[in-house]
Amino acid sequence: MAEILEAVASSRGGLTLTQLAVRLGAPVSSIQKLVNGLAAVGYLDEEERRFVLGPAPHVLSMRAGRLPVRTVGHDDLTGLAAVTGTPVLLAVRVGDHAVYVDRAGTDEAFEFALSRTLRSPLPRTAAGLVLLAELSERDRRTVVDATMADEPPEAAVEVLTSAKKSRDRGYAVMDSWHVLRGTGGVAVPVREGGRVVASLAAAGPAAEIVADGPRLAETLAGHAATWALRR
Repeated sequence: MAEILEAVASSRGGLTLTQLAVRLGAPVSSIQKLVNGLAAVGYLDEEERRFVLGPAPHVLSMRAGRLPVRTVGHDDLTGLAAVTGTPVLLAVRVGDHAVYVDRAGTDEAFEFALSRTLRSPLPRTAAGLVLLAELSERDRRTVVDATMADEPPEAAVEVLTSAKKSRDRGYAVMDSWHVLRGTGGVAVPVREGGRVVASLAAAGPAAEIVADGPRLAETLAGHAATWALRR
């Protein structure tokens, strides 16, 4: 099972059952039951016959108090939420998705909505757009093709343009969040050793987030820069 999870985790766009069998050097019939079992309990997700990591590994990390981002702890997010007056979220990239690995400052409605969807396609949220922007041009197009295949070409072009703009200015703003209606977000990259390992987002009423986006982004970026100095 560990080999299956490691193979899927190392693949940007997920793997089909056949590709998994090739990677592991095993017959499809011998791993299908294992893959189905992992998907049934949330360790894998199946999307258009491709398997990607599910939320379960990240939920276990949260419960154990071990975050995928080494330099950022839950107390950091709690303190930041008090400064911004908004919920704040930490997200990492898993395949074509942003997975929320920790949050602070959320109310009951926000917490309930987030518990229903711990992962979002990269183009759908500010947190995801920041992570998308850090990919190579080729990988950005691959992700957009995979997650927006059913949408008009102009929508995909708009996302790619927004990703480039976000990278140039150092933050992303969106006036919608598909998990909770009427909510928007602003996000900045989180770096460790000079490499982007996560995104840090503040969320709130869409109109307020958009109007206050630059100030919130500056606050988020300041905290992220301080955390990046930790060893």
